Amino acid sequence: MRCVMFQRLIFAGRRHRGGLVRQRAFLVRGLLMIWCCLALAVGSAQAQVSSVVHATLATRPTPLRAGESAVLYVRIHVAPGYHIQSAHPYDHFLVATRAVPLPVPGISFGPVRYPKGKDIPASTAITALGKLSVYEGAVKIKIPLRLAANVQTRQSLRVHLITQACDANACFMPATLRLHLVVHIVSAGHKATRAAGATTAGALPAGHPPATYSVLGGKSHTAVWLLVVFALLGGMILNVMPCVLPVIPLKVLSLMNQAHGDKRIAMRHGLFFGLGMVSLFVVLGGVIGLYQWATGGTFLYGSQFQNPVFMLAIGLVLVAFGLSTLGLWTIQPPASVNRLQAPGTGYVASFSTGLLATILATPCSAPFLGSVLAWALLQPSWVVVLFFALIGVGMAAPYVVLAAMPDWIAWVPRAGRWSDILKNTLGFVILAVAVFIFSSLPGRGEILAAINLSLLVGVVCWVWGQMVTSNTPPDRAVAIRGGAVGLALLLGIAVWHWYAPAVKARKLPAGLVPGRFSDDQPIAANRWENFSNERLHAALHADHPVMVDFTASWCINCRAVKAFVLDSPAVRRAAAHAGMVLLSADLTQANPPAQSLLLKLGGRSIPFLAIFSPALPYHPRILRDLYTIDDVLKAVHAAADKK
Repeated sequence: MRCVMFQRLIFAGRRHRGGLVRQRAFLVRGLLMIWCCLALAVGSAQAQVSSVVHATLATRPTPLRAGESAVLYVRIHVAPGYHIQSAHPYDHFLVATRAVPLPVPGISFGPVRYPKGKDIPASTAITALGKLSVYEGAVKIKIPLRLAANVQTRQSLRVHLITQACDANACFMPATLRLHLVVHIVSAGHKATRAAGATTAGALPAGHPPATYSVLGGKSHTAVWLLVVFALLGGMILNVMPCVLPVIPLKVLSLMNQAHGDKRIAMRHGLFFGLGMVSLFVVLGGVIGLYQWATGGTFLYGSQFQNPVFMLAIGLVLVAFGLSTLGLWTIQPPASVNRLQAPGTGYVASFSTGLLATILATPCSAPFLGSVLAWALLQPSWVVVLFFALIGVGMAAPYVVLAAMPDWIAWVPRAGRWSDILKNTLGFVILAVAVFIFSSLPGRGEILAAINLSLLVGVVCWVWGQMVTSNTPPDRAVAIRGGAVGLALLLGIAVWHWYAPAVKARKLPAGLVPGRFSDDQPIAANRWENFSNERLHAALHADHPVMVDFTASWCINCRAVKAFVLDSPAVRRAAAHAGMVLLSADLTQANPPAQSLLLKLGGRSIPFLAIFSPALPYHPRILRDLYTIDDVLKAVHAAADKK
């Protein structure tokens, strides 16, 4: 029905006349077709991607009789390919399956009886022990109960079922399923013909079919459509994340200039910019899906920045882009590309800007994206691609809307000296981002190589833009530019090999190699320490709450959260008052112990904060993406409570 309505709108657009109206109709038709395709794909995902854990309640005998004993059964079904931790997991940081019956007047519950767990081999990404104790397939938990003689004839039995579902390589966030069963109780000796029924809330007639409760992505019955909304919202919010801010003003400036020009071209620029964003997200989702399928591992979002070569390449691209913004050089697309666009329109530049904005967005997560990534990265490859495409659509949406409604920015003054100054200022901002990326490289050798390679890139850009003019013969222009690029590549290889010994000889920082800590090691007062499993256990054993900040030097959002939230005076005072140990889990480079704990806690991206309490040492409070000082203060106060 939705697609039929969209088709009517599409055909209605054809009746409009006029260049601008036709362009808007084209834009609307394109957006509607994209939405229709995504709706069909999401509907397919919702139909095919089943929930991980289902649970129901049942009693025996049925009906229950006053003054007698009975058994309440928690029946669990775990989807194929997944498992939940048993009642006695080998790794304490993995959450045990627990059934907690809530008190009911006139009914007393006995000790819960759990089945024996099954031992299976485990990936080292989940536990260093090499094995797990789990439940798979159909599981039955028994809760004995005794009914008083004067118990009411109608009661609601409620059980909270705590589980943590995992696949072969990673785990969901722990989840609590709230099970509800309405039972009818007859007096002793009475023969009843009605059976107990299950319900989700309120009362249902006897004989109503049992309700099913499920876990999907670490929350009780998280609907796929809600994750779709989260992906779109998270993509939009990415536009205001510190990672992307240096590039976005360039496109806004371009849109402002286009607002006073050909509005049809402005629309196309917005579409090409958005297409660049969506394209790179689709490619990223495809690469991640193929990586997980080929290796059987789980990808940590942003972990590509753990590779110094990748960071160096991105930094050099930013140097070239910043110099282009400063007017030192411009990219002239090939003739075959120019034939696809009107002269001077620069659609390739808009597409490239969208690509660059997306690359800069990948180190960090944003609100709503943490839960989406935690679920999507455990799904089949095509689902990963679909949800990354949705994130790209959300990120591109504001610019497509601005392009479709250029009158919204028509109040901006026409381009002039002020816009040139703003553009040049943004060029320096982009160069500053490149410097930031280079400063995040792990060693002195890589940083020196980046400085020298940046100089080579600058020389090539200068030759490309200044040594060739519009009067230069094409053959001569190709020779000059080709020679500059070739010479730069040779010098770049020489520079890299020159600093290679320093790179290979560099030792990892102490925080990346877990040390050995004894239980009696003194606790540092309100000072961040390098994370290790031994340090975490020692602090909890000494009755200290612990804050673990999963961060990386290349994650701008992580630095912002640490500067304005974790290192704020209020949080510092609260942590010191609670005697809290502060541990920094640095993921700038590969850090297997920290990444293993992150996966156990259901994290797939950073920023990610875990606050442990000695009272519940293996059930930390989790804060992800962006969070406030109040969020952290509440978690600190709860962790300091020894009850």
